[in-house]
Amino acid sequence: MLIAVADAGGFGSAALELGCTQSRISHAITELEGILATRLLLRSRTGCVPTDAGYRVLSKARQILNLTDSLIDAAKDNEEVVGRVRIACFRSVSTHLLPRALEALAAEYPGIRVDVDDSCEEREEVTRAVEEGRADIGIAHLPVGPGLVKRPYVSDSYVLVAPSSLPLRAPVSWDQFNNVPYIQLNCSGAFAILEQCRAAGFDAEPSRTLATDTSVVAMVRHGIGYSILPHLAVFPAPDGVSIFDLPIPAQRQFAVVTLPDTARLKTVQIVKRFIHNKRIVMNSDAFRADLVRWSQE
Repeated sequence: MLIAVADAGGFGSAALELGCTQSRISHAITELEGILATRLLLRSRTGCVPTDAGYRVLSKARQILNLTDSLIDAAKDNEEVVGRVRIACFRSVSTHLLPRALEALAAEYPGIRVDVDDSCEEREEVTRAVEEGRADIGIAHLPVGPGLVKRPYVSDSYVLVAPSSLPLRAPVSWDQFNNVPYIQLNCSGAFAILEQCRAAGFDAEPSRTLATDTSVVAMVRHGIGYSILPHLAVFPAPDGVSIFDLPIPAQRQFAVVTLPDTARLKTVQIVKRFIHNKRIVMNSDAFRADLVRWSQE
């Protein structure tokens, strides 16, 4: 209102421009002058002109309006960003880490469509989907091959998954599983952890090998054996299943990966920003349960 009066030279013209009464404008400017404790306009029968203080305040007021307009433009920009982004990842990631990020993304950028392929069982499947152009973003299990832009994400631990009926004492040791069948998850990450455990004295041979972590958990739940799985893959633990720390520390480190050219796309940058938003991830049930931790950048 102050700017309108100064530009129009009077209350009457400003009222016509703003579509309100002269008294409303006069009251608002009087209130502003009271807050600032200084006269902003010199009023006369021929119109109004700013005081020296009024000119200084007008300069700031115009900056405020410009900032307000930029906020509106920024909101419009969000609505106008349109595109499709494809993510490849493990089921446990799409279940426990992505939902809140994609919910926040949809609220701010309704024009960005995100498709998630969480059928990957092998770490190579995630990176291959990115390299072959079937996915724009991969949330991969490190290490990954050269040629990809990668940014560390979060990590979870490998844990012992055992039937609740099995009498175990914490901390768990390998000898407590003597004569209990061991079930192996058939993926490169699980076999790599198996080799670490073998170096630490684990000598059990797999009684059976299964392709998915859900199948392994189902076997364990029915008392058929025990296994070593990523903690996210068995969260929350179903009835009949108990979770124990491994006798050795073993982590599964994730990274968000893209091809260099794809990483420059605005839609991909936006989606990656929401995936990496710590406030969003820290509100996930998995983070609150201390299952995942932030990795070093």
